[in-house]
Amino acid sequence: MNHKAWLTTFGIFAALFIGGSAFYAFSGYSKYSDAMGSWDVKVRTIESLERKVPYPSEGNAEALAGKKDEFEKAVLELFESLKAFQRPLDAQLANTVFQGNVKQRVQSFREYAKTEGMELLDDPQAFQLGFDSYATDIPKPELVPYLDYELEAIDKLLRQLVDTDAEALLTFERDPIPGEDGGAERQESGVVHKYPIRLRIRAKHASFQNFINQMANDEEFFYILRVLKVKNESPEGPIKLISEDGSTDLPTYINLETKEVASYAKLVEWGYPDIPAADIAPIAREEGFELNKLDARVLMGEERLNVFMVIDIVRFVSPEEQAKSADNGEESSDQKKR
Repeated sequence: MNHKAWLTTFGIFAALFIGGSAFYAFSGYSKYSDAMGSWDVKVRTIESLERKVPYPSEGNAEALAGKKDEFEKAVLELFESLKAFQRPLDAQLANTVFQGNVKQRVQSFREYAKTEGMELLDDPQAFQLGFDSYATDIPKPELVPYLDYELEAIDKLLRQLVDTDAEALLTFERDPIPGEDGGAERQESGVVHKYPIRLRIRAKHASFQNFINQMANDEEFFYILRVLKVKNESPEGPIKLISEDGSTDLPTYINLETKEVASYAKLVEWGYPDIPAADIAPIAREEGFELNKLDARVLMGEERLNVFMVIDIVRFVSPEEQAKSADNGEESSDQKKR
């Protein structure tokens, strides 16, 4: 083999080896430098933390305690203000007395609805304000304060319905509260208790609007309208009279008792269009008809509504009651463990 060719080949391989070694050495040094830089940063961070005052400091603890006291004070002030809008529970009411109260309120409301002209379900005598089971059974003593609160709230709400001239209460249901048969194990919130009721009514538009306004502005109980479904039972508009020549620009006379609208034939019988409107009015009045001066905008408020509602009777729980409930819950848990 030619010595020059061998030396050339060896030189090429040596150069490649040395170049590759240098490349890997440089790459390794770069990684080493990055790792050392990261290590130095962590060491400096640890040294910085070691020099700081441990958290929470006495000043921070005092500030946190001050904020906690401010929050508790604000909560107490809120519940003090709520006392003006919701009556306290009657914890001394006996279950036998409550059962008598149910019967008395039910009978009173039935008579009130009948006197004011509001229809009460299909069978008024079966209506029990949602407390059907307590017509014969006595409630658990621990439930009486809450049931009594709900009874008074329901009675007042339905009396508002009567006062706003609703035509009928078609259906009514009261959801069982926690502790009753079919009720939840506990309230969803320890701060706000909700007692839902479900009702369907029939009323004119103005009556329904007044009922909603009274419910929203009640100063003794908090009511939340959670579900609302409205169906108009009078979808057709007012009757339009048409003359023989197709004209619709005709005077409208209505019987105020029967709501009957005088037909075009009756208008002709009274002398229309040969005599002035001022002369037709006395003739129409003799037959019980008056000139209807309401325009379409007013008539649109005369709908006959079928309304389904789910209303939550809401009661805010005081901090004292929350603490008492928590203690009772712990005692109950301990008894179960034993």
